[in-house]
Amino acid sequence: MFKISDLRKNIKGDSISFIGKEDINVLSVEHDTRRITKGALYVAIKGENHDGHDFVHDAVQKGAVACLVNKKIDNIDIPQIITKDTIHTYGEIARYWRKKIKYPIIALTGSNGKTTTKDIMYTILSHKHKVFKTQGNFNNLIGVPYTILTFPKEADYGIVEMGMNATGEIARLSQIADPDFALITNIGRAHIGKLGSIEAVFSAKMELFDYMLKKDEAFFIANVSDPLITEWISKNNIKSKTTYSCPFSKDADINVEQISDDFEQQGFKVTSKDGRVFTGHINLSGIHNLYNVTAGIATAFSLGIDLGESIQTLRSFVPPSMRSNIIVENGVKYLVDCYNANPDSMTMAINSGIKIDGVKRHIAVIGDMFELDDFSAKLHQEIGSLLAQKKYDHVFAIGKYAEDYKKGFLRYSSSDAISIYEAENVLILKKDLKAFVKSGDFVLLKASRGMKLETILN
Repeated sequence: MFKISDLRKNIKGDSISFIGKEDINVLSVEHDTRRITKGALYVAIKGENHDGHDFVHDAVQKGAVACLVNKKIDNIDIPQIITKDTIHTYGEIARYWRKKIKYPIIALTGSNGKTTTKDIMYTILSHKHKVFKTQGNFNNLIGVPYTILTFPKEADYGIVEMGMNATGEIARLSQIADPDFALITNIGRAHIGKLGSIEAVFSAKMELFDYMLKKDEAFFIANVSDPLITEWISKNNIKSKTTYSCPFSKDADINVEQISDDFEQQGFKVTSKDGRVFTGHINLSGIHNLYNVTAGIATAFSLGIDLGESIQTLRSFVPPSMRSNIIVENGVKYLVDCYNANPDSMTMAINSGIKIDGVKRHIAVIGDMFELDDFSAKLHQEIGSLLAQKKYDHVFAIGKYAEDYKKGFLRYSSSDAISIYEAENVLILKKDLKAFVKSGDFVLLKASRGMKLETILN
């Protein structure tokens, strides 16, 4: 991969110093000692619950040949790179490696649908190409450097997912990944609690496109279904781009429309700007997931992949874990979408669930939406009201904001149609739900990841 001496030459900073031999070959870079293999450079990161510096000796025992730390570690016989900020320097090492990568990098961010869109892209591109992607949810200031450093020098494409919790993070991730193609799925209310307004969320997400404007050659894949993104496009002189829309827009290069939505898959029609029309289907339910399909197809189109080939390949798509997973058991249809939640993704899931035909009762099992801060009570009440307005037959609400769900629900429905549980009572909820559901029901499970709502079905 590289030598420690390569880092000395290429990683700049007054706060960085090197101790020990520099002709050591580094074969991988890792910040989790559970994944350490022989020849790794171990990055010690201090987190909220654990300090990676406490595990340096463990990393050495597992085969680490060097470490990146913010203080000298005693009693180890491997080179040490000492820096004030190991996360920042981690990113700088990834930037150094990124310059050695010879193939295009595609970066994507957005308020909703990032991971599903990433996996749709991967399904299409990997059909005939060697493609590497962000694994799991490694999309932050630690995950993106890790992702880049797992990419080999030679391949056909790399896909990097970018998330954020604060202004400036997407800008930094863009520096690290230095993408050739960029896509923003949408602008929504995820992280509105931390950023304070939809305008602030928009500004933070658009840092990816702002970075691309500085490049001599860059490709923008833009969702013209989103009015904020469309407005940004109209204000900037973009040299090259592919625009997409769901549903149809006369301004889009790629348009996708829903033609059927069965529970276990939905059919769609793709129309290109030159008038070609294709039909296909994918193993995902709900119009919100069709936006993700559209983004994936548009990305492949930007890379010169035939539309018909992309659509055919998507027949084999398998959704990522806990994201729109479909389970049919004992005559009950479950939609498990509890990897993450915000008001917009919650609304999409609720709207999609109520449209599922041929069921006796529509049931929602919902938990807290995180990172809404001062907006939490209001937005949980909003979702409670929506469930009542959409006439869900029963709601099981669990968590800190379950009473807010109930308060919103009661504005439009009767009190016996909603059950409330404290967060620690997940086992009671599981027992009650098991006794309540019966053949012919549809059950939506939706909450932020920290609620671990999927355990109800384990």
